[in-house]
Amino acid sequence: MLSAKVQYACLAMLQLAQDYASGEPVQVRRIAERHGIPPTFLVQILHELRRAGLAASTRGASGGYRLSRPPGQITLADVVEALESSEEPAECAASSSPWAGPLLDVCCELTRQRRELLQSITLAELAERTPIGADPMWYI
Repeated sequence: MLSAKVQYACLAMLQLAQDYASGEPVQVRRIAERHGIPPTFLVQILHELRRAGLAASTRGASGGYRLSRPPGQITLADVVEALESSEEPAECAASSSPWAGPLLDVCCELTRQRRELLQSITLAELAERTPIGADPMWYI
């Protein structure tokens, strides 16, 4: 499972991926409104993504954020690792239990498989799974 913070980061990065070709920065307000992300939390997330080298920012009235490299070169693993530790567990919480070793092995395997899956999916691939122009429909 991905934390809410990582999910918000993925949504923001997907929005930046969708707008990558324009070369124009995307305003934080636009991302926050479109995806229902609290703006102050989104700013913190985008700062972390910028520090990780995944996003670049432009200041000013027409400023905002954009991807630092093409969407096909950024994986979900890059985004996740920018926001949370991807370390394998060093020890089992119940280390005195006879099942601690096998349980730790399973935890390490889960971490490895999760990392492999996230490394195999780029922003471009994930964006292709989403219908373009997927704005909400309003019926009256």
